[in-house]
Amino acid sequence: MYGSGRSVGKVEGNHSGGSNQSPGRSPRLPRSPRLGHRRTNSSGGSGPGGPGGKTLSMENIQSLNAAYATSSPMYLSDNEVVTSGPDLPKSTMTLGRSGGRVPYSVRTTVMGSSPNISTGAPGSVSTDAIAFGDHRMPSTLASTVPHSLRQARDNTIMDLQTQLKEVLRENELLRKEVDVKESKLSSSMNSIKTFWSPELKKERALRKDEASKIAVWKEQYRVVQEENQHIQMTIQALQDELRIQRDLNQLFQQDSSICPGEPLTAELTEENFQRLHGEHERQAKELFLLRKTLEEMELRIDTQKQTLCARDESIKKLLEMLQSKGLSAKANEEDHERTRRLADAEMHIHHLESLLEQREKEMVLLREDLHRRFEGAPESAKTKALQTVIEMKDSKISSLERGLRDLEDEIQMLKSNGALSTEEREEEMKQMEVYRSHSKFMKNKIDQVKQNLSRKDTELLGLQTKLETLTNQFSDSKQHIDVLKESLTAKEQRAAILQTEVDALRLRLEEKEATLNKKSKQIQEMSEEKGTLNGEIHDLKDMLDVKERKVNVLQKKIENLQEQLKDKEKQMTSLKERVKSLQTDTSNTDTALTTLEEALAEKERIIERLKEQRDRDEREKSEELESSKKELKELKERVSLLQGELSDREASLLDLKEHASSLASSGLKKDSKLKSLEIALEQKKEEYTKLDSQLKKRFEHKSGHPFNLAQSAAVEAQANLGLSERIATLEQEVARYKEDAGKAQAEVDRLLEILREMENEKNDKDRKISELESLLSRQMKDQSKKVANLKHKEQVEKNRNAQLMEEARKREDNISESSQQIKDSLQQKDERIEELEEALRESVQITAEREMVLAQEESARANAEKQVRTHQTQVRRSSRIINMHFLSLSFMSFFFLTLHIVHLPYFYFFTFGSNLFNTLYLVL
Repeated sequence: MYGSGRSVGKVEGNHSGGSNQSPGRSPRLPRSPRLGHRRTNSSGGSGPGGPGGKTLSMENIQSLNAAYATSSPMYLSDNEVVTSGPDLPKSTMTLGRSGGRVPYSVRTTVMGSSPNISTGAPGSVSTDAIAFGDHRMPSTLASTVPHSLRQARDNTIMDLQTQLKEVLRENELLRKEVDVKESKLSSSMNSIKTFWSPELKKERALRKDEASKIAVWKEQYRVVQEENQHIQMTIQALQDELRIQRDLNQLFQQDSSICPGEPLTAELTEENFQRLHGEHERQAKELFLLRKTLEEMELRIDTQKQTLCARDESIKKLLEMLQSKGLSAKANEEDHERTRRLADAEMHIHHLESLLEQREKEMVLLREDLHRRFEGAPESAKTKALQTVIEMKDSKISSLERGLRDLEDEIQMLKSNGALSTEEREEEMKQMEVYRSHSKFMKNKIDQVKQNLSRKDTELLGLQTKLETLTNQFSDSKQHIDVLKESLTAKEQRAAILQTEVDALRLRLEEKEATLNKKSKQIQEMSEEKGTLNGEIHDLKDMLDVKERKVNVLQKKIENLQEQLKDKEKQMTSLKERVKSLQTDTSNTDTALTTLEEALAEKERIIERLKEQRDRDEREKSEELESSKKELKELKERVSLLQGELSDREASLLDLKEHASSLASSGLKKDSKLKSLEIALEQKKEEYTKLDSQLKKRFEHKSGHPFNLAQSAAVEAQANLGLSERIATLEQEVARYKEDAGKAQAEVDRLLEILREMENEKNDKDRKISELESLLSRQMKDQSKKVANLKHKEQVEKNRNAQLMEEARKREDNISESSQQIKDSLQQKDERIEELEEALRESVQITAEREMVLAQEESARANAEKQVRTHQTQVRRSSRIINMHFLSLSFMSFFFLTLHIVHLPYFYFFTFGSNLFNTLYLVL
């Protein structure tokens, strides 16, 4: 359940210190205010042979936590006692403490809690309890252990320093990047403020929202830093509690090392009673300290739960804020990603809360189990020794009472016989008085001894109950420390998860930078397009200037023609006289006029036909524009429908992911329960063997005869019954967990079928999108062809207008033949010039309108292409997510199948699967 509990021991003997010395604490222990009262109550001193201990430093405790996080601990059994010298007693080391008298400088150094590790007394071989089965080391290697510990400590310190430097460097880089991006955003916003485009206004609003979201992320990062500081504070407090627990374990070890080394005296003395009383007071104080630490840890757990609740509320508020804002397509995509991440964080928090509740339930169950175990446990060695002393004294008192009864019977026999002489009777009377006085004295003494025995029986019972409560509380505190260590590992995992979230945020910032670069490129393209449009406008202005110049030229020509008309009128006055003489030539002039009128009528017909053709072209263009607008509307509606379907599919994917994570968490819970039950079984078996061996040793040592076989058989039968019942219950639980695993496998199969259906639907949507893209490409080609045709028609109209102008000029040259023709032609020319001016104006307006329509169509086409691209990216992302979930579910199904086949615990497969899932997610 934890890392490899590697306990390295180094013991050097001090032959001058005996095992019968009274326990004492070294004055070189850390001056903790909680442990200050222990020195006054402890008896004896710490000389060179007395015990002393050094507390673990921060680095050693961190290396201890790192060692716990790799594999499960391995313990030595009580039967594997390390060989010691022939003249030195053996001692059993519990909780990583040596029982022998060792000087302060060469105290045993232990990493991890390694209970029931057997070590020798002074002069014994140092042990290294690693899970390789080889528990003995030569004495020459004992000197290298502190150097390796120092090296491990230095390595851990260097690793932590490098990690801190990397985290600080990354923080500074992120802050610099955020400052650079904020400066870029501020500069771009200042440059865009003068711009009037609605799209840029939308982008400005989006950037404002992004700035607010960056501020929210900064606040979340600050909260994460505060939580890390709080976690460091809790780690320091836990290290202090570990130090206190180490001192308590040392005291318990000293007490336990005294008991087997001292021979039991035949009588209870006042010194032993005072020693027991002092130990009882010390244990009561230690219990008080343990209760205080338990209360503090419960308060810390409550504060952590409150912080988790506060984070849940903040996440919910963020979700509501994000849902309340209506953004564009890209903003919606970003919101979907953020909501997905927030949902993942909420799922992770709920998973941690469920783990906390599970740990609390396991603590309650273990406490009840320990309470039952200690209620059915045998009495301690001290109580058994006192009972044997009491039985010996009872036997002595009964023998003395029998002797008194025999003497009284003999005296009565002598009195009845009356064969004794007076002197003998006087001597006998004296002896009787002496015997009576002695018997009274002995009876008084017996009563006093009985009173003392009853008083000490009550005291022994009280001490026994207190010892049981102390052992229960000590085991509870040990379990609580284990739970705290587990919470530490969970918090480290949570810190790692937060680090991954920070990395994800960094990637998100990089994506934002890429989007900003894209937007800057788009702005540059827009500026270039604006330049091209300005150039076209300048060209149109130049064309208008040219046309105005042409109109001015025509006006000058008209003025010249008017002057010529005046001249012609003057000539007409002179010619009227000639007309009279030239009436013969009128017929010719009439024919010329009729031909001119016919030519003018033909030109008017041509002009009307051109007008009709222009009207038809305008109608066709308007119809084509309306059809293209309708098609664009239909495409937009299809795109919105596809967006809705994609959002629904994403929601269903999130639900499936939550369900799969809940299944995984339930499997992990069941694995942890199975593992805890297996560990509890192994511990019960070890405790049973230990209790059996201890009972045999104590009875052989104290009573001087071997252990009674009948009693041992009865005890073993009771223990075997309890163990068989426990094993049966555990087997039932294992069967139930297997059934749950089968149900989970069926659920996984159902989810796989749903995922396949969703993948088929995704393929259908991809096909539809490809069809829509082909339709868009065809429509764009048709529109380009239509635009080319329109340009060709405009060119043809311009050519016709030029031809008409040339014909008008020719006509002006021909009209100068006659005055009447000139007047009529001048009027027609004026009308024609006005019509041409109107036609020019209309053509300019038509070209401007066509250019506007073309610009609108190009912008609509660009928007449609953008929407298609966004939908393609959404579809690709959804396909990636579906593939990732499909892979994760296939891996889970493979793991469940291997579990059913191999019958291994779920924990290993789920850790491997979660790591693989995370790598796949990062790759995709």
